Formats: sequence, C-alpha cells, structure tokens
Amino acid sequence: MDIHFNTYYTYAQLTERLAWLAGQHPGIMQVTALGKTYEGREIPLIVLTNTATGPDTEKPAFWLDANIHATELTASMAALYFVKKLAEGYGSDPKITRILDEQVVYVVPRLNPDGAELALADKPKYIRSGTRPYPLEDKQDGLHPEDIDGDGRILQMRIPDPTGDWKVSDRDPRLMVKRGPDEEGGAYYRLFPEGLIENYDGHMITVAPALQGLDFNRNFPGAWRPEGEQRGAGDYPGSEPEIHAVIEFMAKHSNVYAAMTFHTYSRAILRPFGTKSDDEMDVNDKWVFEAIGERGTAITNYPCVSVYHHFRYHPKEVITGVFDDWLFEHKGVFAVTVELWDLATAAGVEEKSKEKKFMDWFRKHPVEDDYKIVEYADKVAPGGLVPWYAFDHSQLGKVELGGWNTLYTWRNPPHALLEAEIAPQADFALAFAALAPRIAWREVTLTPLGEARYHLLAVVENRGFLPTNGSQQALKMKAARPVRLELELPAGASLVSGKPKQEIGHLEGRSNKLEVGYYEASPTDNRGKAEWLIHAPAGGALALRAIAERGGTIHRHIEFD
Repeated sequence: MDIHFNTYYTYAQLTERLAWLAGQHPGIMQVTALGKTYEGREIPLIVLTNTATGPDTEKPAFWLDANIHATELTASMAALYFVKKLAEGYGSDPKITRILDEQVVYVVPRLNPDGAELALADKPKYIRSGTRPYPLEDKQDGLHPEDIDGDGRILQMRIPDPTGDWKVSDRDPRLMVKRGPDEEGGAYYRLFPEGLIENYDGHMITVAPALQGLDFNRNFPGAWRPEGEQRGAGDYPGSEPEIHAVIEFMAKHSNVYAAMTFHTYSRAILRPFGTKSDDEMDVNDKWVFEAIGERGTAITNYPCVSVYHHFRYHPKEVITGVFDDWLFEHKGVFAVTVELWDLATAAGVEEKSKEKKFMDWFRKHPVEDDYKIVEYADKVAPGGLVPWYAFDHSQLGKVELGGWNTLYTWRNPPHALLEAEIAPQADFALAFAALAPRIAWREVTLTPLGEARYHLLAVVENRGFLPTNGSQQALKMKAARPVRLELELPAGASLVSGKPKQEIGHLEGRSNKLEVGYYEASPTDNRGKAEWLIHAPAGGALALRAIAERGGTIHRHIEFD
C-alpha cells in the first residue's frame, strides 16, 4: 500500500494506512484506540516503541496529536508523516532508533474524526470541532454556511447593495476589496459565506451562531470558562468524549514529559501562556521553552511566540481551556502548538518575526498584500480564487458565488504543496522528542564484606536534556514524583541498614545549564545514589530498580557470591 502526501485522507483511508504501516513494523508500532467520538468512531492512538526493550509505560513518553479542529486537515497528514518517518527510520536512523529503544511516542493523528469527515465529504460542511449540536439543539436564526449549489465547495456569496462595505477590485474582478470610509458613487456589495438563512424575513441577514458550535480546544480544564465567557467551551471541562479521552489518558500516563499539537494556520510555534504574561512564568521554564522554540525555528523557519504576547485574537481578550496551557499549568509538561501553513507568509507578504502580532494582519493590511497573495495562489493553487458566477438563491434571488475556496488555500495548503510544508515538522517533533529525561545506571556495585554481609552501591544518572521532573511548574504542582530506588531481596536475606524503597530526589538534565558563560560551573546534579548493607546467608539474587515517572524505569539483577 502506498502512503502519499499530496492528498488529504478520509477517516477510512487514514485508519487503513495506519493499520498497514503497523503490520509492516509490528515490533515498534501498534495501533490502538484513545477512545470513541460523539458519533462512535474510534480515535486512533499510535504507540511507537521497541517492545523488546520494555513496556511503553516504563519509558519517557512524548505525545503528539493533530486535527482537533475539523477543517485543519494538514495537521493529521503531518502526524501521519511523523508516524511513517519513525516506523520506517527505525534501525537506520540513529536518533529514531535510540528514541524508540529508550522512549515511547504516542501519536493521535486525528483527534476529531467526526468533524474532519464533514470537511472531506462530497458535499462538505465546515464546523469548528465536534458534530454534537451545541449550545442549542436547534438551528438559530441567520445564515448557516453550506454548499448550496452542490459543487463540493463552500465559497463566498456576494449581494449588490449600495450600502455594502465591499467593492470589486479594479485590478482583478475575482477579488473583493474594502470600500473606503468616504467612498461613494460606485457599485458595492455585501459578502457572506455561501449558505442558507434560517427564518429569513426578507430584510435582515446575520451570520447565525453555528448549530455545531463546539471548540474542542476550549474544553480542557486549564482556566476553563463557560459558554457565556468562552464560546465553544462545552458544558464543563472534558464534557466532550474526544477531550475526556485525552484528559483520562494523561491522568493514567505520568510518563509524558512533553507534547506537541498540530493545527493550522499561521506558520508559528505557539507556547504558553495564553492567559497571562511571561512575567508570571518561572524564568527557567521560560528559558527552556525558548530553547525548544529556537530549535523549532531553526528546523521549520516558523517563529516561536507566546500566545499571550503575540497570538491573541483580540488585544483585550484571552482564550482559555486550551490543550497546551492545561498540560503545562496543571502537569508541568512542556507543550507547544504548531500552526501549520499560511497562505500570506507563503506568498511573501508577512514578515516572520518573534515580535509580530499574528492576528493584526487579518484585521488590517495593505491591499497590495491581497494582490500578491492572489498572484501566488494562481501559481500554486489554480482555481483557489474562483471567478464570480450567477446563482439563483432560493431565498435571496439572484446572487453571485465565487471568491476564495478557503479549504485548500487559507485553511490548508494546496495538495501539491502539502508534503513540503509538513516534512520539516517531523524533524522538529523528533528533535523535541529527543529532549526526554532518561535515567541510566552509572554504577551498581555489590561488595562482599565477609560473614555473609554485602555493601550495595547504586548510582543513577539522568542522560537527557530535561530533568526528571520535566519543569519547575511540575515541581510547583507536585505533578512528578521524585526518583526512587526499590530493592527486592532473596529469601533469607535482610537489610542491616538502608530501606527497601529510597527516594533520591529529582535529577537535573542539561536544561538548567543553558547559560554560555565560560566560567559557569557544571555540577553533577544529574546524579543520585543510594547505599545498603545486606545480610544474605543463603545467597541468591537481588532485584534493583530505579523509577523516574518521566525518565523511565530501569532494572538490575545481581547474584550474591
């Protein structure tokens, strides 16, 4: 079976390819289910690890999910690309091989199968997330976007109106531009999404709140607010089965140390906080986020920015109940959101900068930007900007349909550009996954002292970048248990000194040594040790294990002489 990245797969096509890929790599890839959707579809969960080196739950875990929003199809293809890269690279790529031998990668390539199926249907419907009617069971008055002429697209609809705020560009008849504040005497229009109006009275046209108005990325527990304060939030945190499944998984998998979620669009790497200033983040955590972001920028050319400072939809509002904020604030897991693709930056009209306010461009920009975008789109996505054509609307009479076919221009890249857009994201995800805390034995020595007495020394070290707690936020929230050593003795043996279970605290990695001063010390704070005095008159073997929830579990068996 071939897996191509110049197309967008339906649920059946995606799950078929995942199953096939797992069948080709049974020792390192399993397909299971995270849970079920509102409509009863299984949400695929991919577990990537070398099962011969131990169970996934005893290894540091990297999480990646995608396509939480229905029309963000690029995200699921990027996740599939990552899965394929890991599965096929094992054994030949040293970094992939090391990660899958020592760690586990969990991937949910399409968290929202129900919504994505609507976007990919022959007669599509574009919704934000889930298909459950929300917040009301019935359609509210106003215009509801849909494909009214059955051509498989949801375009724009223009209606002549002397009081309208749009006019036809004098340079390209397909393009609509804003009417000037004092402009009069021309032909003007109102613009709407293609669709039908619920309870149309012949005069008033408003865009109705969506019947399916959920936004899954407002349904997580972090700073969750109800519908009156945060649209799409759901009835309560985790009220939607898809999001409940993620929350439950994280509750049961304390080995997750880092996470990435794929969205579209803006070509940006977004990091917490979304609700408050960087001044309120622990400085060390901020520096680690910046280091992760700098690595991501070097690989993808996407700037990494704080949501609060650079990615707010409105300068006086914040969004709440989002995945990465929740995971970092509640559990201290370093989590980022990658906004894939952006037509404007691809066309060269937006500067890529850490200081850019991403949403400002959509509110106001020079009309010359529009012409550059159209010129670019005509080259890479012929038909992306559709010439206007007459249509006899069942409620409005004669209107025109046309404008942007947004699904494969603004929301997702044209098919021919998909692979080039997503390929670097797999490299970034791999680099991020490689930052795991990873404990290993530095020394384990059993020394005979005579008269059936033995001294046992165990030294453990963290060979990863992140500390075993993951972040300072995790310490604050008590989200990660300190590293502990557990000793099991053979029959007849006893401890003279020492305890069978000993905590040795958290072990640093290299993330607390980011300063480049030539005279900075580099202490061995990545190591910890424990000692025991054992009486073993009957000999036998002892079992020793070191457990770091986010850094893995390691074992050692030693025979008494």
